[in-house]
Formats: sequence, C-alpha cells, structure tokens
Amino acid sequence: MDNTNSLPFDYVVTSTLGAAVGATGSSTLIMQADSRFELMVILGTGGEFAVTENSLQYPNSFTVSIRDQTTGRDLMSAPVPQRLLCGNAYRQLPEKRGIIFEPQSNILFTFTNLTGDANRITLVLKGYKIIL
Repeated sequence: MDNTNSLPFDYVVTSTLGAAVGATGSSTLIMQADSRFELMVILGTGGEFAVTENSLQYPNSFTVSIRDQTTGRDLMSAPVPQRLLCGNAYRQLPEKRGIIFEPQSNILFTFTNLTGDANRITLVLKGYKIIL
C-alpha cells in the first residue's frame, strides 16, 4: 500500500436486536465513493444488557454474517460468533492481508442475538481509505 494516497479510516456498523435468543437484525453499509477501502481488522461489541458481554476475556453476545452485495461475495460460509470474528479487548484478529472493497461497495451484515436481553451491536471495520 502506498502511504501517499491512503489514510486510516473506520467504518461503523450498528444494529439493535430484540430481547430474545435468536432475534435477528441487519444493517447495510455503503462505502464512500472517493476511495477504495482496505479492511485490516473487524472489532465488535454488543450486549447493552448481555451478561456474556461483561467478560472482556470471552465476549460472545452475537453472530454475524457479512455479504458484499456489490460482487455477490459472502465473507464467511456461515454466521460467525463474535469472539471468533473480533477476538477480545486484548487480542484482536487482524487479517493477514487487507481485503479491498471498491468505492460504493454495498455490504450487508446480518446479526443474531445470543443473549436473552436487548443487544446493541457495534462493529468497526478498521482499515485504510485508498484515495483515487
């Protein structure tokens, strides 16, 4: 990556799920038109009232599946639990190589609640805008 035309950037995706195990919700992210985006790591938190989220060591209050609707690519073969996708507060799970998304990519996130309480989920896609 050429540092002269890139800058750190975070995309934020949120969803609020109902107070039931198995409640689902989805969010769509349309990436900005001025740049490609190189995704380096996904961070995530959830569980406004979720007991399982209080553990910084093993948070696991939701699953998520991610689909790039622009290209038709799924980023996973099945929904992935929070702890396996995001790691925890001390150990994130960065990509070995960045994943490049084209300008105005349309990304669909489908969440499932693993708790019996209301669940406010926030995912952060950390990476770099590659300015065109």
